[in-house]
Amino acid sequence: MAHINAGNAADACEDQDKYDQLESKCTFLGFVAIKDPPRDEVKGAIEDCKTAGISVIMITGDAKETAIAIAKEIGILTPT
Repeated sequence: MAHINAGNAADACEDQDKYDQLESKCTFLGFVAIKDPPRDEVKGAIEDCKTAGISVIMITGDAKETAIAIAKEIGILTPT
């Protein structure tokens, strides 16, 4: 893959028939993960809403497991 550079990368990756060639002999270098934490004031706002009798719902495009983890973190989902 030494022949691929910033100038020809788009053209080199355009042909799907060449994917096997492009993806062969690759070395795994690492894994990257990111987290977009909720703002500090969110948990308090959720608590204020619940105290005022407001039902809080969360609408998200995240995966179900991610949504559940976030909802637990900010206090929307609590143990029953």
